[in-house]
Amino acid sequence: MTGTERVMVFGAGGFLGARICALLDDRGIEYRGLSRTRSEPYRRCDLAAMHPYALDTQIGMYKPTVVINAVGATFGEPADLVRANVIAVEALLASVRDNAGHARFVQLGSAAEYGGGPHGTSLSEETAPRPLGPYGMTKLAGSELVLRAQRSGADAVVLRIFDVIGPGAPESTLTGRVIRDLRSRQLIEVGSLDVWRDFVDVRDVAEAVLAAALAEGALPPALNVGTGRATLARDVAGQLFELSGQPANIVDEAGHETALGAPWQQADTTLIGKQIGWSPKITLEQSLADSWADANQSGQADAK
Repeated sequence: MTGTERVMVFGAGGFLGARICALLDDRGIEYRGLSRTRSEPYRRCDLAAMHPYALDTQIGMYKPTVVINAVGATFGEPADLVRANVIAVEALLASVRDNAGHARFVQLGSAAEYGGGPHGTSLSEETAPRPLGPYGMTKLAGSELVLRAQRSGADAVVLRIFDVIGPGAPESTLTGRVIRDLRSRQLIEVGSLDVWRDFVDVRDVAEAVLAAALAEGALPPALNVGTGRATLARDVAGQLFELSGQPANIVDEAGHETALGAPWQQADTTLIGKQIGWSPKITLEQSLADSWADANQSGQADAK
């Protein structure tokens, strides 16, 4: 870290992007946040739809030393997933290459790119990707564009992030859906809970992203961001149920999206620890407690 970093965060209005921006602000690092759907406090920017000249102007005028791509779509029609997870990456890579060729490019990938592994095993960066479903496939396609740029000499890295939870988690996440159901109708409907996932707190993920963004020297093409411990989704829902202290029923039916998911995912985090010294600090129990407290505080504020 030189003290002269200028960071551009695309997807700043999202769950991960907003947390990354908050951490940059807390550390006093100069940054500019850009978001497709929100204008304040971020600039509007739709990577998949905007004219290349407009994107070139944004990047060329700011002259970033680091570009973080937190843009992505989890659900939706296949065409929407392609636009957010592939076309947006291609557009951003091209503009960074032409207007900020020395900037480090940090792509926020997903564990869904791996698919899954045998029960009890860990997925390393050397694991051959076998994504299941349109989300994993499109995220892999976007990451492959970044990896190709890295092989061609770009300073680029893909962070394959496992299941992100924590305060403010959206309803596209397991904990976000469970908290919504517990607070609104005491009925939990989240699809199959018989899957094992490596749940990592959003605050730890933001720390990992910043560590990779500001690390000195070349980085490996890909780094896993997880805890190294898989937890049964049913147990996570059960812990939130206990935190709520209220009666609730669980409807356990595998929906289409959930049925496509791999039954087991667990990160091997050896490489990221060796390369940039990152390891998760927030326990699953603390993350869930903070998530429930945050939801209650937000609900009280909305009621006023």
